This record gives sequence, C-alpha cells and structure tokens, in this order.
Amino acid sequence: MIITKYFEKGDLTHYITNNFFNLCWYSKKCLLTYIAKGLDEIHTANIIHKDYHSGNIFIDSEETAVTGDFGISKSAIDNDDNEIYGIIPYVSPEVLQGQKYTKASDIYSFGMIMWELMTGRRPFWDKIHDTDLIIEICDGFRPPIVTDAPEGYIELMKECWNFDPNKRPTACALVKRVTKICDLSLKYITKIKKTPDIGPTKTNDPGAIYKSRSLIAMINSAKSTRSFRSLKMQSFNFLKNINNFMQKDKRKFDDNNRIGDIRDNDNGKRIKKFKLNKNNDYLTRELEFDIEKDDNYSSKI
Repeated sequence: MIITKYFEKGDLTHYITNNFFNLCWYSKKCLLTYIAKGLDEIHTANIIHKDYHSGNIFIDSEETAVTGDFGISKSAIDNDDNEIYGIIPYVSPEVLQGQKYTKASDIYSFGMIMWELMTGRRPFWDKIHDTDLIIEICDGFRPPIVTDAPEGYIELMKECWNFDPNKRPTACALVKRVTKICDLSLKYITKIKKTPDIGPTKTNDPGAIYKSRSLIAMINSAKSTRSFRSLKMQSFNFLKNINNFMQKDKRKFDDNNRIGDIRDNDNGKRIKKFKLNKNNDYLTRELEFDIEKDDNYSSKI
C-alpha cells in the first residue's frame, strides 16, 4: 500500500479556474516561486519530469505548490526511451520533432504554466490538439500575450518558450528571477484586467485534449508532413528563381543590348555591333560579324 498526501485544493488547473480573479499578482508569483523551486529540486537530482503541466502540480491547504506524477520521469543520464507522452501544448518543439527530452524541455513546459497563471486559461484551449497544432508549434506558434504583467514576467516566459533549448533559462535561474519579480511586485502593483481574453473559459474546443497520451504517431505524421511541405517549397522557390533569372536576362537583352547599324565606308559593308552581358559577372564582350551590303537597304538609310 502506498500512502500519499492529500491536496485538498486539487491540482493547479482547478485551483486557477476556481480562484483566478481572487488571486492578486503577488499571490500568483509566490505560487510560481514554489513551482520553480520544485522543478529546481527535480533537476538538481538529475531527473527530467517529461510530463510537466498544471495537472501534475498540486496545491495544499497552505497554498504551497508541490510537483507530482513522476510516472514517466527519467534520469537525465538514462534517457533512452523513445516513447513520447504528454499534452501537446506543454511539450517542447524539439520533442515534438522527435528529439530526446532534456531538462530544457521541462523549462518550456514551465513557460506554459506561466502563461496559464497569467490568463487563467490552458494554452491552446481553443484549438484542436492534433498533427496540425504540432506542426504550428514546431514552426514557432505560441499562445498570445493578451494582458499586462509585472515587469520581467513576460520576458521570462518568452525565454522559457525559446525555440532553441540552449537559450532557455535553467531551473536554478528561474527560482532567482521569479523571486526577483515577486520582490518588485511589492513595490509596483499590477492589476489584473478583466477582459474577454482573460479568465477561465466555460468550454474548451472539443478537440483540445488535456490528458497525457502517447504522441509518437502524431509526431511521426507531423515530421512527414513538414518534410513534404519543405520539399514542395524548395521546388517552388527553385522554379521561381529560374523564372526571375530568365525574365531579368530578357530585360537586359531588350533594354541594354541594342543593335546599331554602322556603315563601313572603306569596304562598303554594314556591320552590326551588340554587347552580350554574361549573367551578373559584369563581363561584356563585343561581337562583330559582316553582312553583305544590300543596295536597296543602303539607299534607304
């Protein structure tokens, strides 16, 4: 028998839904500090969570956040499992492209939790969580910034979202920066604005799935689709460049290489001269050829 602690306020998802407008920014950032410290402890132990989202963070009676559900967590050293589980909006773009989980993958998920605390909504709540969304995320699509936030909050969140895992902050750095944001919020109070884009939603898109599941089939499908689109775009650009080159070359010939007729008084021959431009290397050659003089033609000129 395994006995676990009971968290009477449930997971972070439900806690935000039930208390969003009752939580001031300072309370939210204190909560975020607990979450950052928990992630730092996990990474210090050289563990990658691999399924990090608001549903796996629990709130106790003292409103302290605790990270749980380590069912698929792995050591950062022993990370050879090719299976990918998770909730699409919280999974980092590199993992959605079939790469291995790293600590930076958890940091990306932390950025999505920051967005959730800021808006009261789960990321991509209004979209179908399918192959198309995976492709969009891999192409740089992120949730919109729809509200004011304390100084440094949005900047940190965007750093966590960075496409390059190496440019995301570490969990240790998160703790320091979130703590600093909390300290600043005591001096500069930021009010939560009530707008149509802020606050819990009554319904999500029917295709928005916030339950961890195997993603490997959709990831493979997304990879194939992106590869096909890339080849198609390369072919289009190649043909476009060829067409542009031919049009440019034609204009040069029509506009710059005008044929002039010159009478040769010494031998009674007409000489045609023109210049031939070779590509864009600025090399110009003058070609000359003789054509027998046409008396009828010469009488006209």
